[in-house]
Amino acid sequence: MVGRDRRRALAPVPGVHDHPRMDEEGQRPDPAQQPDPAQQLPQPPPQALGYQPPPGLGPTPTSRPVPTRDGNANAGWLVLTGGVLVIVGVFLPWITATGPSGTFSASGKDANEWAFLILGAFATVRGLSMARPGIFRFQLGTPLIGGVILAVLVALRWSDLQKALDDLRSVPRVTASLGIGFWAVIAGTVLVLVGGAMAMQRRRL
Repeated sequence: MVGRDRRRALAPVPGVHDHPRMDEEGQRPDPAQQPDPAQQLPQPPPQALGYQPPPGLGPTPTSRPVPTRDGNANAGWLVLTGGVLVIVGVFLPWITATGPSGTFSASGKDANEWAFLILGAFATVRGLSMARPGIFRFQLGTPLIGGVILAVLVALRWSDLQKALDDLRSVPRVTASLGIGFWAVIAGTVLVLVGGAMAMQRRRL
């Protein structure tokens, strides 16, 4: 009996050891004071003007279309202007002579200079295609070749016109000179050559 009473007295009292010890009470975190796990993640900075996200983050930038090299606008305008000058020059006087009976003039049209008209029209259409490729497309040939052919024709006609001027000046009291039409053809030929050379250099870039 004595042994049983002694064991009962030494048995732990229910509820006494359920409370935490004084030294462990300060070490256990309070559930109410623990921060929310969602609030611990770093927030991305605001995407201000000029902000670039690190590689691998953010939306993938869309690729910009590469500008085409089909046509230099400046070269196109030169070729277009040159072609118009050549066409207009064919209809203007190439030779102007003044004598006792009055003033006489002859144009390129009177001499059937159709080659200049064809090459001038080609330069005009090709120059428009180079200056405004989105409106009009014409890829036949190169303006530089057309300009070289024009230059050869101008050199040949220059020689013929000088002979005609010498013949007219040999007549007494007759003065003769080159008309404004042929000078317009020369100026147009130079513009076509310059524009064609600029277009060829841009293609090589």
